[in-house]
Amino acid sequence: MTSAASPLDGIRVLDLTTFLSGPVAVMGLLQLGADVVKIEPPTGDVTRGGPTAPLSGFYWALHRGRRSAVLDLKNASGREVLLELVAKADVLIENYRPGVMDRLGLDWPTLRAANQRLVVGSITGYGASSIMADAPAIDGVVQAFSGAFGLPQVYDLPAGPVPMTIADLAAGAITAQGVLAALFTRERTGEGARIEVNLVGALLPWLLASDWVGSLKWPGTVVAEGSDGLPFVVQTPSHFRARLAALVGIEFAPTDDYGNAVRAAMATKPRAEWLATLSREGIPAAPLHTLAEALAHPATATVEIDDRVVPDSPFLIDGERRTSTARPPTLGEHTELVLRELLGYDEHALRTRREAGAFG
Repeated sequence: MTSAASPLDGIRVLDLTTFLSGPVAVMGLLQLGADVVKIEPPTGDVTRGGPTAPLSGFYWALHRGRRSAVLDLKNASGREVLLELVAKADVLIENYRPGVMDRLGLDWPTLRAANQRLVVGSITGYGASSIMADAPAIDGVVQAFSGAFGLPQVYDLPAGPVPMTIADLAAGAITAQGVLAALFTRERTGEGARIEVNLVGALLPWLLASDWVGSLKWPGTVVAEGSDGLPFVVQTPSHFRARLAALVGIEFAPTDDYGNAVRAAMATKPRAEWLATLSREGIPAAPLHTLAEALAHPATATVEIDDRVVPDSPFLIDGERRTSTARPPTLGEHTELVLRELLGYDEHALRTRREAGAFG
């Protein structure tokens, strides 16, 4: 029986993704209970850093909790195996450049013919039918194209990328939403669908809702220290400004003098005392943490895997959270297991595929 925390229990996802946008989409489905099989080339996902390289924090963040199977999709036998897996899958997600799936013989009509119920999520930079379709696209250039380089200038910084891969993150999140909607629709129609998302289209709505007027810049955001030297942040857009000004006994003004006066006031008491006071007054404030401190905080849901602390699933459903303690798989760790379990392969079938080059 499916638990509340795993609404996608029984949903099988084939993960053909790499870098960031695709893995973000897949991780969202995995955290909701999906069974994910990562299909990797014989040399491995390039973000591994090599077949035997120690896994980075980046890889740990995106690829834990799934199985890895190696298939050479440039080989006819490898493609045949993938299509056999497609027939047993519910979802396939890929973020190749436009045209790559077609050249591999894995275009949408071919996938649909293998499984009418399959939901495919495809992520590209500008859109497969865009006049920019063939342009190489990574997060930074997509930010430049979309206008995001202007955001740092609002904060009196040089034009440049927002120092977080927001286009990839937006596209990954939206792709997962689209896949979930397609799975819901499939329950009514019995038919799968292809969901196409591009980084530009995913990022632009986020940029429209961004702070282009500098409402959060200094002194709307003040990094202060308590009398104990511990740092914290007070952020006061809109009506919060009047509350803070009244609390410290000064009139708000968008000036350095005001910001410095707030800092001076915050330095009169320990951080914990100020945070308690600000909370009572309904003024947004928080301790300034490193990432390690945030992961160690009791308010943060985390899980420890192989002595590494990582965020737990963000989904709390009816009080339950689906927690996975499985590390990222080694390259091809589950190839034989997946083919035996899902396709019924025996030793002879595995040997035949191996000799035909299906696994590289």
